[in-house]
Amino acid sequence: MKLRTSRVYGFLINNSNQVLVSAERFNGIPLIKFPGGGVEWGEGLQEALIREFKEELKISIGVKENIYFNDFPVESAIDKRYQVQAFFYHVEPLEPMRFSTVLSLKPPEKNTENFIWVDLKNLNEELFTYEIEKEAVKALRIYAKKHYKI
Repeated sequence: MKLRTSRVYGFLINNSNQVLVSAERFNGIPLIKFPGGGVEWGEGLQEALIREFKEELKISIGVKENIYFNDFPVESAIDKRYQVQAFFYHVEPLEPMRFSTVLSLKPPEKNTENFIWVDLKNLNEELFTYEIEKEAVKALRIYAKKHYKI
């Protein structure tokens, strides 16, 4: 039986025109992606994104606008029974950002998650693990050229 899963991710951009990126290891698999995750039963997309940022970064966010969603079928790399639909939103912090970041995009050795700020002008889709994120980076670059000084 084929199943669907919805995922939601946030483009958090700081005052230095850097976007927050996640380097993690999930079930032993190294991943480079944006902060966010799965939409739980009964949740809306924005509600799920707010929850994910609170869980992962301990920060309250406001969800601004949808920048990208994949309109092509993508089989989950984690569980082949699932087709993934992912939504990417521009988000903003509603409180001071006190989470810690690292200096390298290298995924950790254990099943944990690290965060790093990446300059928008240097953002390259090839850094990312999955095709959906690679396409989202292209959309983010177009958005950033219109809304940020890069």
